[in-house]
Order: sequence, then C-alpha cells, then structure tokens
Amino acid sequence: MRAADGTRRVAVAGGGVAGMATALNLLDRARDAGVDLQVTVFEAGAEPGGHLRTIRDDGWQLEWGPNGFLDNEPATLRLVDRLDLRDRLVRSSDLARIRFLLKDGRLHELPASPPAFLKTGLLGVGAKLRVAGELFVPARRADAAADPAQDETIYEFGVRRLGREFAEIFLDPMVKGVFGGDARRISLAAAFPRMVELERDHGGLFKALAAISKQRKKAADAGPSGVLHSFQGGMADLIDALAAALRADPRAELRTGAPVQTIARDGDLWRVDGDGPFHAVIAAAPAHATAPALPDAELAAEVAAIPYSPMAVITLGFRRQDVGHPLQGFGHLVPSREKKRLLGALWTSSIFPGRAPAGHVLLRCMAGGPGDPAVLEQDDDALVSIALGELEELLELKADPVRHWVIRHPRAIAQYLPGHMARLRRMDARLAELPGLLLTGSSYKGISVNYCAKEAELAADAALAHLRGADRPRTLEAHR
Repeated sequence: MRAADGTRRVAVAGGGVAGMATALNLLDRARDAGVDLQVTVFEAGAEPGGHLRTIRDDGWQLEWGPNGFLDNEPATLRLVDRLDLRDRLVRSSDLARIRFLLKDGRLHELPASPPAFLKTGLLGVGAKLRVAGELFVPARRADAAADPAQDETIYEFGVRRLGREFAEIFLDPMVKGVFGGDARRISLAAAFPRMVELERDHGGLFKALAAISKQRKKAADAGPSGVLHSFQGGMADLIDALAAALRADPRAELRTGAPVQTIARDGDLWRVDGDGPFHAVIAAAPAHATAPALPDAELAAEVAAIPYSPMAVITLGFRRQDVGHPLQGFGHLVPSREKKRLLGALWTSSIFPGRAPAGHVLLRCMAGGPGDPAVLEQDDDALVSIALGELEELLELKADPVRHWVIRHPRAIAQYLPGHMARLRRMDARLAELPGLLLTGSSYKGISVNYCAKEAELAADAALAHLRGADRPRTLEAHR
C-alpha cells in the first residue's frame, strides 16, 4: 500500500549488523527498482552495533563480541565491497589454522589430516577404529522441522556416527567454541544443517567427503577458502561503515537510544512505539528484545522461548616474556570432561596483527555457558583469578597480566535447542498472517556475522517484494 505521496516507509527494529545491513540492502534494492523509500532504524543502545564492538585501549585492541568472520559467505564480501572496506580487511595469520584441545591437563594439537589423526593422542586406538566404522553406520534421514521427536542433538549425532569418545573430546568443545553451549542440548539440524544434508545425500560423512573431494578435483575453482578475517580497526570497522552509510543517505534515519517497545497493526500498515505509519517492519533485534514488542501473542511466545547462553569474556594482556608458551596457534578449547570453568581461550595476538602493543600478547578467555551461569555473579578480580588459575601451568605464565578487561554477556548467543526447526515453522505460520512483518538476525537460523549478512539480503528482498505487492513468500522458512 502506498502513502499519499507514493513514498514507502519501513522500520527496522535493531541497529546491529543484521538490522543495519538489512536497511542498507533495502535502500539499494529500492533505488534500483525505482521505489521511493524511507527507512528508520531503531537501536536501543547509545551506539549502534549490538555485540559487534571493538575496544581500543592504549595499543590494545579487543572484541566485545565476534572475533571475525570467514570469507566463505559471498553476502558478507558483497557487504564489505558495498561499504568500500576491502582495503581494511585483515587476513588471519597462518597460525590460526593450528588449534588445540585440552586433554588430561595437556594441550594437544588438533589433527588437520588423516595421518595426523592416526597419530594423535586425543583418541585411543579403539576410539579411532570406531571413527573409521562411520563408513558402515546406516544413514538416518529425518525431517526435524516436521517431527521434533527426530530432532537429534549434535552430541547424539556424534555418538551415533563417530562414537562417544569422539563426541566428548571433539564435538563437545567445538560447540562450546561456536555457541558457548552444550552439544547435548543443541539441535544438529538447526545449528549445522549441512551435516544433516551430507548424511541424507551421501549416506555418511566419509562418503560425503569423498564425493566432495572428487567434485572439487573436477572443478576449475574449488570455491572460497573459508579463512578467518577481520578489519584493521577490528569488527567495529564494519559497524562504523554501516552507520556512516545510513547516516549519509537522505532516505535513512538511524535512531540510537531508541528501544522498540511495541510493534502494532494499523489497518494494513504498522506503527512502532506509536510512530508511523510504516508499510513494513523488520524486527532484527535479538529474540529476547523482540518478543515483548510483537503484536501477536503466539508469535511472541515462540520468539521468547529461544534461550541464550550467558558468557563472561576475560581478556588478559601480558608482557611476551611473561608467557612461556610459544602461542603458535589460534587457541585452545576445553572438553567438559576436563571439569574446568574456562570454555577455552583465543590467543588473539597470534591470530591478527596489531591486537597488542609491541612486546606483549593478548589472550581472550571465555567462561560460563548453560552449565555455569553463576560465573557472571563473580566480580572482575574473581574472574581474572579463575582464568589465571587455569592458564598458569598450561601456558607457563610467569607474572600477572599488565592489563585485563572483563565483559559480561547475560545473553551472549542464541541456543538452538531440539525443536528449534519446528518452532521456526510455527513462526512462519504466524508471520503469514501478518503481512509486512519480518524477522531476521542471529536468533533464528545462524549466529555468525556471515549468517546475519546473508539473511540481511534475503530480508531486504522479502520486504521489497511486500512493498511492491509481489506475490512472494515473506516467512522465515522461505528465506532458507
């Protein structure tokens, strides 16, 4: 529906990377389509960005949230180019390909090849034979969205296909590193749909890897490399560029300090906290912030039911001479069976240049998760003591850090529990009854910056289709 002057108005609730990228994509698409558009972005914080912030402090540079992004998502690279940030990209060090796991109080390098896997001390001979037996495990082909009872956890998948020891030593810490969560509680289909596809299409993981390897040998281009990247000024460079692009566009308004309290129907249009009318509203804030504002009780209940993992980030700066470990790698993760409070630590100054002053190193420790929410109740000194106590022998610490920073995230990362896919389907059903309302962001189908960038393009396409009256789907499932 058009306003009297022909201008379409869209509200975006949430000024993180998902919301701002969606707004920018929509403005670009509207211009190309000849649609007269005005976009208002509402951000609760004093500054845009959400968890995507960078702290720059006297030569130290550390992230509030995500550490970087992989270069295997074209949508993110398109956004980088749209913002003219290509020359500010920083590729991670080759050391970032070397990663470690803690087992029996010692760090073990993760094997990066079949010969290295055969030699690793992370698994015993029996466990390695069980992994090899994956070739003979029957495929399981289930639809987690249609039947929540078939929604397997990552841990259950790992035990079934690769054995219990592999699941506990490899998959458990991997899920901690990605989700800050528990592999026994995260849905495989929701968190790693590619794994479900590989089993369904090829009958097993090893068979899938063989098929993919064969396809790549035939292809002239094997595709993106999946290398971790950031920016010279940290991930805040992306946020700063997005905000600057919106503020420079006369068709856009970026309001900070403006939390969205209510999204309400106004006939065929919408109002946001009484402002409007808007022809469409895109809710891009985290689920826990979005749910109370939604106009439909059933949809709000589904969104509110998405839990988040609590996380404390303890970042420590040392003189290089006070850390005996060479720190030649990305960092280490800690399996639950080790009974430690740290989930892991990134050796940040080994991953990207310029993260610590000359002669110093920077370590980023994570604690908390669903198994240890009480960690957030500790004061800063106690959290630093926890980190130092678990790292002292492991990394051969010889003195206290010269600097430390503690960041608490009561709701750090969305947790896709079993039933998440079915929840998205129910949300789709409610959204189909609310034309002009869309949801996007990391709460639903992917937690990474890459997923936010990809979904920002899809949300912009769906919003433009609605504005133009096109008969196109507007639901979450349609974006998959």
